[in-house]
Amino acid sequence: MEKKLYNITDLGSGDGGKGTVVHKVATMKKAHTIVKRGGGQGQHGASNSRGEKFAFSHWGCGTLEGIQTYISSLMIISPVGMLNEALSLKYQCGIHNAFDLLTVDKRVLCATVYHGISSRLKELARGDNPRGTIGTGVGEAYRYLEHFSELAIRAGDLGRSDLKDILASVRQQIITDLSSIIEGEFLPSDREEAESEIGLLYSEKFFELATRRLSEAGQRAKIVDADYLRREILSRDGVVVVESSHGILTDHFHGFYPHVSAIRTLPCFTYARLEEAGYDGQVVNIGVHRAYEIKHGAGPMPTDDPAMAESLLPGSHKDGNRYQGNARVGPLDLNLMRYAIEVCGGPSVFDGLAITWFDQIQKNGVWHVCDHYRNVDDPKYFTPSGAIRIRRGVDDAQIAYQEDLGKQLFRCIPEITTHDILSVAKQDDLYSLCASVLQENLKVPVRMVSFGPTERDKICK
Repeated sequence: MEKKLYNITDLGSGDGGKGTVVHKVATMKKAHTIVKRGGGQGQHGASNSRGEKFAFSHWGCGTLEGIQTYISSLMIISPVGMLNEALSLKYQCGIHNAFDLLTVDKRVLCATVYHGISSRLKELARGDNPRGTIGTGVGEAYRYLEHFSELAIRAGDLGRSDLKDILASVRQQIITDLSSIIEGEFLPSDREEAESEIGLLYSEKFFELATRRLSEAGQRAKIVDADYLRREILSRDGVVVVESSHGILTDHFHGFYPHVSAIRTLPCFTYARLEEAGYDGQVVNIGVHRAYEIKHGAGPMPTDDPAMAESLLPGSHKDGNRYQGNARVGPLDLNLMRYAIEVCGGPSVFDGLAITWFDQIQKNGVWHVCDHYRNVDDPKYFTPSGAIRIRRGVDDAQIAYQEDLGKQLFRCIPEITTHDILSVAKQDDLYSLCASVLQENLKVPVRMVSFGPTERDKICK
């Protein structure tokens, strides 16, 4: 048996359906391990043909099938969230041994409950000008790592005798940094929630609980050394699936600032870690996207169409909230998909696309697709053909450019093409339609089309 690794990348802003794709690939190819990277704040929904379903954050989307999960050093975890997830797996899915299916690299950065409070208070302080956050503190933990590395808590630190002292220092630094927000004003609708968060920040009882929970996570999780990935996973014959959180359009330096993640989401960081570990097997790169556009919360989305929400969102497992924002939907945006693909290195980087939620398109009887925008006359941001220009960089100038690019996208007017879906059309016919439209416009072949939540609802070619 040869070694093969499937790298799954969301080509949108997240919510592309990665969970069901990871589950399908892992079961179809009999993967032995799911490798996680990104942040433990997302929810990747997975369902199987036995009727089981779960929204995963730390465990991989092969867990329902008993597949092992390895949390790589490219992941930021919430130890308390991990404990809660294990409890949910026990009572919702009957998986009593969830931690037996999980290993965690000792270098993994931990987001504490205080990073979460900081994230939520900052978003509340923005009032009517939201940036958008899931609010678990994953991004805050990364930002604090950059400015206060001595306060970083790694998975390998969860068993330290002075963990309580480190957490106390984290809390104090966050209190200091939030002083102006704590003393400031909030929207009337947010005031009660803000006061609750501030109360937790100063509560000694909550601090004691937070310390105990961190220690408990360290005791229950199997923390492994930095060579574990190479020695125990990548050296084995068989299939590994890399499951990433976030989407390319939220990458810190290539998303549309400020509506971005603190972390990097490009697949090149996975490739670098594989190279570092000496992986010599085959790598298959799959880009994932819904058959329509979706984005939670604020930020540019040229095809946003509130009138389509009712027809596209039935059955979605995510609801809007104060921090993440409401889900917005619209016609599939090929211009944004091309941008995401180019940011990753171009069509040659990908071996195929997996298109999810085509069952909703089939049910609606029409498929709306945007291939071009109007109002793309600024040559700094758009090519003569109207494609979004790529600028590369990792500095303040890059962030400023991306913020201006986002403002340009707000001005864009999408040109929509509508494909009628015949009521008698079979799934093979719809696969062919999807594949022909996307192959022509994106230059990447379609390898999977999903017509439902389980592994049996997906056609692969």
